[in-house]
Amino acid sequence: MLVAFEVTYAEGWWSASAHAPEIAIYARGKSVGDLINNILEATSLHYAEELEAGERITIVTRYTSETPEQESPILSNFEFKAEIIAAAPGC
Repeated sequence: MLVAFEVTYAEGWWSASAHAPEIAIYARGKSVGDLINNILEATSLHYAEELEAGERITIVTRYTSETPEQESPILSNFEFKAEIIAAAPGC
């Protein structure tokens, strides 16, 4: 299953949202690292049953700034991809 997040940056916070017919997942972080950790946690919680059933969740985040890179102190664009797989019993 693919979950795509659109990322924004405003007022010192990174925010991400994933929307599909049956999902709405939001995450925030003060840094990109915090945001990614929060995306992983929120997605794992949202899809806990699917992960327990052995389903693989692929997360893709996309951020593109409308501000020219030379005018912005933050990244102009980035993409992050991760896969969440249920841990085997006893791990």
